[in-house]
Amino acid sequence: MKMEAKDRLIFALDVLDLEKATPLLDQLEGKVGLVKVNSLAAAFPVIVGMIQDRGIEVWRDWKHHDIPGTVASFITADVEAGLAMTTIHTLGGSKMLEYAAGAAKGSNLKILGITILTSHNQEGFNKEIGIPGPIQDKVLHLAMMAEEAGLAGVVASAKEAKVLREKLRSTTLVVTPGIKPTWAAKREDQARITTPYQAIVDGANYLVVGSAIQRVKIQARQQIR
Repeated sequence: MKMEAKDRLIFALDVLDLEKATPLLDQLEGKVGLVKVNSLAAAFPVIVGMIQDRGIEVWRDWKHHDIPGTVASFITADVEAGLAMTTIHTLGGSKMLEYAAGAAKGSNLKILGITILTSHNQEGFNKEIGIPGPIQDKVLHLAMMAEEAGLAGVVASAKEAKVLREKLRSTTLVVTPGIKPTWAAKREDQARITTPYQAIVDGANYLVVGSAIQRVKIQARQQIR
């Protein structure tokens, strides 16, 4: 079944309190397919219910990274919370990924493997983190490991979306943060970014957009006042 444009759009709800979250969710009802939450940890499970009550699915982006058994317990909790998506770091290794996939088996939860964060540029990745070689090569290696372990998809910058779509199975999801329309201000903490159009052309299944949408919504409310 063909996905509608709104179903491919994930809003990153990067606010710290429910007072700010509520008007954003009200305006986004029916306009996005998923909401990604990580900074409202203190508001769980209330925020999950608020999002689901508006007919929007929830991605709890806590990026689990621990020993295999502990991560499996995290995934079990994510399943019980009725989440649509959750994330784990692929750098935890294949055994951790397999345990996670096993914990979600039979459920509707999609586990996404975080590859290399969009905050890393090539120079910092090599010199500061100490990992040699091109970022794209490491992203592909981690993504293929995640696919082999049974994860539903991976999270990577749209800069790597094209090569991932070429190498991964068609059923493996490619989810891309660091999406910025040409008019949007660039965040200093994201190095590998691209436009929504380019991400889709290069094969991304889902686009994660946060500050650009939030800024438009805030400006619209101010104009109404």
